[in-house]
Amino acid sequence: MAVEDPSTIPSLQLAYVGSRTSRHREGKGTGIEVFRVTGDDEVWTRIQTIRLPNPSYLLPSSSSHRLYSVHGDATTIRVLNIDPVDGTLSVHREVDSGGENPVHIAISPDQRFLVVANHNSGTVASLPITPDGDLRDPVSVLELVGELGPHRRDQTGSKPHQIVFDPAGRYLLVPDKGMDSIFVLELDHDGNLTMDPGRTVRIREMSGPRHVVFHPSGTSAYSIDEFRSTVTRYDWDTSRGRLAVRQVVSSLPEEMTGESRGGEIAISPSGDRLYVSNRGGPGDASPGGLFPDTIGTFTLNESHRLTRPRWTETLGIRPRFFCFDPTGTKLLVAHERAHTIAVHDISPQSGDPGAGRILTTTGSPVSIVRHQLRPAPTPG
Repeated sequence: MAVEDPSTIPSLQLAYVGSRTSRHREGKGTGIEVFRVTGDDEVWTRIQTIRLPNPSYLLPSSSSHRLYSVHGDATTIRVLNIDPVDGTLSVHREVDSGGENPVHIAISPDQRFLVVANHNSGTVASLPITPDGDLRDPVSVLELVGELGPHRRDQTGSKPHQIVFDPAGRYLLVPDKGMDSIFVLELDHDGNLTMDPGRTVRIREMSGPRHVVFHPSGTSAYSIDEFRSTVTRYDWDTSRGRLAVRQVVSSLPEEMTGESRGGEIAISPSGDRLYVSNRGGPGDASPGGLFPDTIGTFTLNESHRLTRPRWTETLGIRPRFFCFDPTGTKLLVAHERAHTIAVHDISPQSGDPGAGRILTTTGSPVSIVRHQLRPAPTPG
């Protein structure tokens, strides 16, 4: 019996959206919402809502039909099954995150471990991934230690906010908002996490490095610094696992005189544009600022140096998260306080996001995963 060639089967385009749900976070979301995406213009149709508390960051497994979800203000990571036919979700199991308030996760290059940043407890933990994409309890929990920053409210302890493996897969970068530092960790074959304090880089006081991205060349990195709304550029020595600060540039327009905080950062696949989000207001509890929230676009020269950015107004309040679509030609922006998701086409000439349009309304969105599901071949 003939079997249909998998390459001829059209893939199903999906979007998974995580949200804030708790009263403590002033959340208006319900959990994870699943959307079917159709057409080149990104038409989103809601097909499922799965009720979970504060699923604040989502990450699909690259080798199986699994989706991992961390839950703000809790101590757990959930493993969800992705239905191979329609992409809907079901909860498989729940595991310990190795700390409190897990905010970000990453999969090791060998696909054997999931590493999580626990924001409130100041810990980083590694969890084994089984061959079928399931998770086991943490095998290593590392407490981050160092000098705290001076912010009396937001720098009361270590506050790791992201896990990023370097392009060579040898080191992990962990930006820590509480200590104005970026830690460089190692993960061995057995999942043990270690830290060499000599590799830790400390930046300006009260910067609050939030997220980091590597240049595609692997020789530079950039951080969005939440409290100062700056972007810091680093040289990266991949053989020694060391960062060196080379440049600091404001992510805000000069006319932006009110309080603002940096949110997300991403780099174009070509490595010539860097994007950041700016969130008006003094903190997460703020309803917004006097000025519109923006996406800042930096052009990078041949030396990876940042130029003065250009700005595109977002279509909502609090762009906590954004990401590229699968083609790399659009930005998908989640507005936590406006309860919407927008798409901005990226100009092929300037690299700037366009004016944008609203794709859907959804309560307190804080994470988006665009997922392509190719159905299994059927006998012909």
